[in-house]
Amino acid sequence: WGLVGGGRGSAELGELDELDEAAGGRFSAGLGMRMTAGGVRQEVVGPLALKADAFAVRITSEAAAQLAGVTADAQRLRAAAELTGQWTVGGGVALRGQVELGGRFDRGDAETGLGAEAGGALGFTHLGSGLSVDARGRTLLVHEAKDFREWGASFAVRLQPGREQGGLSFALEPAWGVDAGGGAQTLWRAPGGFGAQALGRDPATAPDAPGWRPDRLALELGWGVVLPGGGEFTPFGRWSREGADGYRLNAGTRWAVLNPPGDGGGGARSLSLARDPGLRLLIDLFAEQLVTRRQPAEHRLVLLGRFGL
Repeated sequence: WGLVGGGRGSAELGELDELDEAAGGRFSAGLGMRMTAGGVRQEVVGPLALKADAFAVRITSEAAAQLAGVTADAQRLRAAAELTGQWTVGGGVALRGQVELGGRFDRGDAETGLGAEAGGALGFTHLGSGLSVDARGRTLLVHEAKDFREWGASFAVRLQPGREQGGLSFALEPAWGVDAGGGAQTLWRAPGGFGAQALGRDPATAPDAPGWRPDRLALELGWGVVLPGGGEFTPFGRWSREGADGYRLNAGTRWAVLNPPGDGGGGARSLSLARDPGLRLLIDLFAEQLVTRRQPAEHRLVLLGRFGL
C-alpha cells in the first residue's frame, strides 16, 4: 500500500505588541505540509508473515514580519513478524487471532532512536446474526527515552445483519491510550494525526492516565433498506467523543450499489460484499458537527464516494 498527501494554507496572527507596527499589528504566514507513506506484507509460511512500513512528513511555515521560517521533519521505519490464525466453529461462529512483534526506528524533529513494540488482536463473529466482537492492544516494549511508555487498546462490538434482509446496524467502539491499529489505518485515521502519535504517556504518573473510562468512544446506529435491483440505502447517525472536552456528531445516509444489473449477478447474491468480488459503489452524504470547549463549534457537509472491483 502507499499514501501521498499534501496541503497549503496560512495562519493569521495579530494584536501582539512585538509585531511589526508597519504591518498594522497583523500579518499572515504561509503554511505547508507534505507526506508519503508505504508498506508491504509478505506471507512466508503458513500463518507467518513479515511486513514493513515507513512514513515521512514535512511541515513548513514561511517567514513573516518578526518570525523566521520553520521546517519540521519526522520519519519512521518499522518491520515486524506477524502470526495470524482463523478458525470456524460449529453454529456459524468464526474466531480469529493475531500476534505481532517488531521494531521501529524514528528520526527527525519528534521522537528519535530505536524501539520495539508488540501487538495483538482477538476477534469473534457469529455469521447468522452478523454480530462481531474485536479487541486490539499495542504496547511499546523498548524506547530510547528513559521511563517512556506508549500503549493503546480498543474494543469494538458491531451488529451488521445480512444485506439481503437489511435492518438495524450497530457499532460501539471504546478505545484507550494511543491508536492500537497499524499501517495505513494508523497514519490516516488516528485521532490527532502525527502529533498525537508522537506523544507517549506514562499511565502510572500522567494526570490523564487511562482508567476504565475510555479516552475515545464512538457509537453508530443505522437502518439498512434493500433497494430493488441490488443495493442498500442506510440512514445512519454516529456520535464520538473527541478527547476529554469535545464530541463529534454525524448524521446522513450511505448508499451501496453492488454488482449492478446486467453483470449476470443480480438478486440476493449481488448484495453480499463479503462473498462476491464484483463492482462496488459506495456513496456517503452526511452532516457533521464538532464541538469542543476551546473553540467555536464547526459544521461540515460531506459527500464521499468510493468504488472498486
